[in-house]
Amino acid sequence: MSTEQKEEKGVTASERYLAWLGKNTFLSPWCFVNLYTDEGKKTEHGDGKELCDLLVVFKEHVIIFSDKDIAFKDTGDLNVDWGRWVRRAVLKSAPQVYGAEKFIREHADRIFLDRKCSQPFPLTFPSISKIKIHRILVARNATERFKEHASGSGSLMLNPKIVGKEMEKTPFQWGTVNPDKGFVHVLDDVALDVLMRELDTVHDFTTYLSSKETFVSSGRLGISAGEEELLGYYLLESNKDRDPGFYVNDADFVVVQEGLYDSIRSLPQYKRGKELDVSSYFIDRLIEYFGNHARDNTWHFSNADDFSSVTMGIREFASESRLGRRILADAIQEKVKSLKTDQKGVRLLLSPTNPETMYVWLVTPISEYFESYQQYREFRASLLLAYCKSAKLLKRERSIVVGIATDPPSPNGGSEDMIYIDTSEWSEDDYAEAQEMREKLGLFKEGNVKEQNKKNYQFPVEEKDPGNRLMGKTEDNKRKTESKRQKHARRKNRSRK
Repeated sequence: MSTEQKEEKGVTASERYLAWLGKNTFLSPWCFVNLYTDEGKKTEHGDGKELCDLLVVFKEHVIIFSDKDIAFKDTGDLNVDWGRWVRRAVLKSAPQVYGAEKFIREHADRIFLDRKCSQPFPLTFPSISKIKIHRILVARNATERFKEHASGSGSLMLNPKIVGKEMEKTPFQWGTVNPDKGFVHVLDDVALDVLMRELDTVHDFTTYLSSKETFVSSGRLGISAGEEELLGYYLLESNKDRDPGFYVNDADFVVVQEGLYDSIRSLPQYKRGKELDVSSYFIDRLIEYFGNHARDNTWHFSNADDFSSVTMGIREFASESRLGRRILADAIQEKVKSLKTDQKGVRLLLSPTNPETMYVWLVTPISEYFESYQQYREFRASLLLAYCKSAKLLKRERSIVVGIATDPPSPNGGSEDMIYIDTSEWSEDDYAEAQEMREKLGLFKEGNVKEQNKKNYQFPVEEKDPGNRLMGKTEDNKRKTESKRQKHARRKNRSRK
């Protein structure tokens, strides 16, 4: 990726803020601002056409952001002001997102990092059969006006029954932009910050978007008092047996009340989870570190041919959820801290998020037997490869192996090596070679490998709570809460007409 794209800060303050949020949520290797297409470029020195304000391409997911900073004018007539704002901020902005989607599906090879269309987009888009596109409109400046008319955060209400131009007649509610072209997420000032702060990995963010799209399209959502409240409902459903999600029966009709998200944030297990998440940012720093080297082409050595290939290893780490990163970081740090400066150590880690992936973390000291640091690195890389292949023999159901080797921790710094192996098409000869290497070097012997099985929670709770629910409510209390939600929503609807 070029320095120009790397330092791109957007055109408006709103776009710069979106770019900053995107980088800190999804990490820079997969986050691109202000992309262009060669559509309409008629001469060599002409300009291309802007594709979108922010694009995230990660595995099968593509997230298209369009940011509109439309002023919400005050003429004294709320219905007129709202109609004008939603028409410009949402209804007339949606075609840019749909247009970007169409261009990506049909002409992905004609997307560029710069206005002059001289720097091709460096990542490979998912195939048409696998691609999952999420459409997001960032619509600002309505929340302050909303707070003048009702209590709460000012986040706009989601009412899927309102379709298209009907939104112009329903102040502070948005719904289905265009049912024929796919669901569009409309995020206001409050919603954007909350979602990208709470769901600050590409896995957590895209899982929420996918779940929300399915939930809304099912027709089971009546109304939500705000995007953050819908997120609260999503988190509420997590327990010891399942991840957060929108779990509803065919007979359910959900109305999400105001204040749900804040009530969750006040819980001790929520706060404890955020405290434990601090360690997980070790993985974020690791991803960004390797990503910078990939982007700037400053590898010590690489046998990858393009940017997509060179980032495969760090992409596996980036595909971990926040909880998954916490688990991995804690296990790595525990191992590293247990080693003396002259002691070798290795840890095999099964991905908590992706059932096909595992990691090998190797720490190898520099001994007097190496004539140079270069010779040490070559030995370390070979040993890491041997460990990764031996790991496959232990866990044959895991097809992806990512290995990282480092020096022991030192104030003088060090170096890191990374290996990515896809074993999904291994032959019998590959297994035989790995077995021979394993026996020769004595790596990952069956009797020496101890597997730890420990249940981890995003929001830890007391063991005495048999339900391990985030809210700790009984089903009877949940039904009472649903009744309150419905009554509350009816009152809100009456007050906002």
